[in-house]
Amino acid sequence: MSRMLSVNDKFNLLLSCRRFQEAESCQELRRIIDDEPDLGSLEWCKLTGITCLVVAKLEGDSHEFTTRIGQLVKKMPWIVRDLLKIHPIDLVVDSTLDAIREGSQELAKRMTKTAKFRINLNRRDTELDRDKLLHEIAIQFPGKVDLEEYDWVVAVEFLGPVTGLALLREDEIVTLRRP
Repeated sequence: MSRMLSVNDKFNLLLSCRRFQEAESCQELRRIIDDEPDLGSLEWCKLTGITCLVVAKLEGDSHEFTTRIGQLVKKMPWIVRDLLKIHPIDLVVDSTLDAIREGSQELAKRMTKTAKFRINLNRRDTELDRDKLLHEIAIQFPGKVDLEEYDWVVAVEFLGPVTGLALLREDEIVTLRRP
């Protein structure tokens, strides 16, 4: 198990993987990027201490990276074995209500008043109330919540002491392989 993440770990990718294959998933990500230099450059990949999840710091635009790796895996599905899903992270904040509220305000600047969004909240190792979190996050955004027909996904990923936040288009959450 790795050390706990801190807010200083400015990761910009969250990856899910097969159970007990976290270290192998980091190696797999590095291999894919080394084999496909057009994808960008991987600064680091770390275990989170949470089963099936790793985080990584990519040099460059993580949103563009996920789109491009998704296209690559469609063409060559055999290049992934352990990685299951990947999506960008825009901000890393402390796992407190105030920090998540401030981070949400920052992300909300990218959304128009006419946009519709949903919130994907993944609470791990937190005792913060789900309903209170959803309310506090939702009121920061100018658009309207719509769970069926939305333009944006507000991803809130609790990873113990830190939380990753992202404002994503649906196609930026890339499933690399079925479990």
